[in-house]
Amino acid sequence: IMGVSEYITVLDHGEKIAEGDPKTVRADKKVIEAYLGKAG
Repeated sequence: IMGVSEYITVLDHGEKIAEGDPKTVRADKKVIEAYLGKAG
């Protein structure tokens, strides 16, 4: 998705947590926590 999209909306349990270009979304703290888990 990141490689072919110009604009992305990310949902977590039906709630929008981020939107924007792939570079911005990939770095978003909420997206990282939702899909990779919290650090520590």
